[in-house]
Amino acid sequence: MEVNEIEIQHYNPKLKRKIEIIGILVSIIIAAISIVSLLFYGFYKEKITEGILTSGKILMFLSIFFLEFIPQMLSSHFPLVVSIISGINFSEAVIIAVFASLISTLLAFELGKKFGWKFVCSLFEPKKLIKITNFWNKYGKWVVFVSAFTPLPYFPLVFGALQMSRKKMWLFGIIPRIISFVLLGYLVYLGGF
Repeated sequence: MEVNEIEIQHYNPKLKRKIEIIGILVSIIIAAISIVSLLFYGFYKEKITEGILTSGKILMFLSIFFLEFIPQMLSSHFPLVVSIISGINFSEAVIIAVFASLISTLLAFELGKKFGWKFVCSLFEPKKLIKITNFWNKYGKWVVFVSAFTPLPYFPLVFGALQMSRKKMWLFGIIPRIISFVLLGYLVYLGGF
């Protein structure tokens, strides 16, 4: 992908700041819900039965969906870990996490592919955008692989905007992401939480 002067003119620092604030707020809300869930785990276990597990599954699904969809820094692995520690069956938690991640990733990637380039251009200064696209052209698939397989930030919307092919996204993004959720869920389960 090449950057031309028309696209460079789309840079909008106010939009970038608004998006950063939204990402921070979403991260804070999800982290707060997770911390409260852990702090009051004993209360939940004694006073509330199956309803908490059901709403916990819904919250986990929504948390992972939004963390995968909205580019920000909190890892979507966090809700999976909190859910398993809180008592949700590890197999169910992993299946829900994989399903939420898959739906969110595919939706974000396709939206990024269709509408994202102007959006990406509006977020980065021209010099930074040129550096990003040059880096992407050289190492893009490996960036996707590392971010998909580890708790590092994972941005399928941006990957789509940078015009990654669907085949490469499946090979270097989606399949490793699924494997990472399964492995992490199993490790937390084996840890005895």
